Amino acid sequence: MSLSLKLRQLLVSVFLLLFLLPSSFIAIDRAFYTQLLTSTEQKLEVHLYAILSELGVSEDKVELQNNALAPDFYRPDSGLSAYITHEQSTVWQSDSSLNQEFSPPIEALPPGEHLFQSVQQHGDTFWVLSISLLFDAEDYTRPLTVHVVQTNKRLIAPQLTFRTTLIQWFFGIGFVLLLLMVLAYYWTTKPLSQLDHEIRKVETGGQEKLIGKYPAELSMIKEDLNLLLANQNRQKQRYRHHLSDLAHALKTPVAVLQTSVLSQQPELKEQLDRITSMIEHQLKRAASSGQDVWKKQIAIKPLLDKLVSALTKIYRDKNIQIELNCPENSVFRGDETDLMEILGNLLDNACKACRHQVSVTINQLPELVLCIEDDGPGVPVDKRQQLFVRGTRLDTYHEGHGVGLAIVAELVSSYSGNIALDDSELGGARFSLRFS
Repeated sequence: MSLSLKLRQLLVSVFLLLFLLPSSFIAIDRAFYTQLLTSTEQKLEVHLYAILSELGVSEDKVELQNNALAPDFYRPDSGLSAYITHEQSTVWQSDSSLNQEFSPPIEALPPGEHLFQSVQQHGDTFWVLSISLLFDAEDYTRPLTVHVVQTNKRLIAPQLTFRTTLIQWFFGIGFVLLLLMVLAYYWTTKPLSQLDHEIRKVETGGQEKLIGKYPAELSMIKEDLNLLLANQNRQKQRYRHHLSDLAHALKTPVAVLQTSVLSQQPELKEQLDRITSMIEHQLKRAASSGQDVWKKQIAIKPLLDKLVSALTKIYRDKNIQIELNCPENSVFRGDETDLMEILGNLLDNACKACRHQVSVTINQLPELVLCIEDDGPGVPVDKRQQLFVRGTRLDTYHEGHGVGLAIVAELVSSYSGNIALDDSELGGARFSLRFS
């Protein structure tokens, strides 16, 4: 399945808006979180060294001498606390930890090394920076581990603020991008829509060539199409002129022959009539525009109305009822003369063959289907194929079918269509034409 250029651009725009924008949001948010962790570790390290600088160790107690730590260490539920442990027991903790359900980790660290980790306790997450040191006090050495602890809520508070701001910005950016994409979509597809509109006008006969102004990528296509149209029109004009000259050149000798006394002989008269019929057939076949590159859209209903009106007058003695079922929007993509030739032959034959009723049905599904039926005697099955053979005449079948059917069959074939003959529900013959 080949996607249109407009749909492709739309899919790319939707992809950019719905995938890359959220992806960028997630990437920025994760980058900020990573930077926040690094910053938290650095801040905890500053607090850790501040504690070490104030730490006093004696044989029976551990205390901070000047109480010069950050205020958050003295404020309960501040989210920042400190602990000092000896082996598996806590020997000191900050005032901010009194209401906090947290037990310092008991992992043994080599002296002088520090560890930054997250600890899960009581359904909460804590970020802990620990360092183990050996303190010399008079005649003994005492190993201590200092833990600086920060709650996860204190960590993610800046991230939540940042995320709220980021969402607001991204909604604004998304709206601006959406507006720009709509404008870009309209701006870039407008020449394509204009070209499609002009081509349709050329097809329907509204104009003879493309006259719009297009970007450089489409200008060459426009020039090539106009050159193709001009060449085709010149070729058709030359073709018609030659055919007109040929028709006039042939009419004169045939007319002379027909005025001859000898032309009244049955054998010669039959041959002259046959020559005249063959000339008209070949001229109509050659003039057919079924192979045109550009096929105009011809409204079928007005042509049918004209034909029905004319045939009703011609066959008024038969009091024919012609039932016409044709939607107003039905069109034939081709030459009006060809359509007149096809419908005229089939309707004329149906009027000749019918008793009192002829039916014409047009459907476009979107294939164009034309059905012409009558209530006449029909055509025997063994003679149906002969009706489309070149040279078959009306007087071969007294039922009335046969005139011009070879021309009709070749015209239909030139439009890549097909014609079928079968029995009608009215009792006579039904000709079905299908154009793809």
